[in-house]
Amino acid sequence: MYQIAIVIFDDFTDIDFFLLRDILGRSQSDWTVKVLGTKSSHRSSLGMAVKTDGHLSEMSQSDAVLFSSGYRGVPAALKDPEFMDSLRLNPDQQLIGSICAGAFFLARLGLLDGQPATTHPDAKTALEAEGIQVLDKPFVVNGNIATAGGCLSQMYLTGWLAERFYGVEKRREIHRQLIPAGQKEVFEALISQSIAEASNESVTGFIFIARKQV
Repeated sequence: MYQIAIVIFDDFTDIDFFLLRDILGRSQSDWTVKVLGTKSSHRSSLGMAVKTDGHLSEMSQSDAVLFSSGYRGVPAALKDPEFMDSLRLNPDQQLIGSICAGAFFLARLGLLDGQPATTHPDAKTALEAEGIQVLDKPFVVNGNIATAGGCLSQMYLTGWLAERFYGVEKRREIHRQLIPAGQKEVFEALISQSIAEASNESVTGFIFIARKQV
């Protein structure tokens, strides 16, 4: 069974975490999801407290690591030595993704060096100031690293993750209850096309190696 880590911090954006956690939580037998942070709980930008399942240092044990966002929380976390020193990632053996301003963590870790990325439009200028080429696209993939821009682009991020683990049918399964009535074909075309375009444009040479099989 795969292990997925979702990284949070104080003042994380509510929808970026809760939607991500809800979508991935729809599968109970294919992977486990752990919420990781530096404290036993973190409070969202709207004041909701979320208990963590472990410390950030546990992310090295995960097959996939996803960073949530937060227009106040991300800048604070970037300045937090404990938070940044705990980020240990291996892009050769882990799938790594971010939603909106979560891309700043990948940038600071050097994971976006020489590679295009995306983020929320409001954060584009700041991410470019980090030396990153920011594309006006909802989803960008470079090998095992994916960045998503805009809260609803989580459909692409979670879909990409499911497809990398198990294929297209698993992606459709975790998204089935989210699709608006009468628009199944519309969303299927949009999601599949967005993931395919991002994956086809990604840099070759990265192969995800499953580390935990039971």
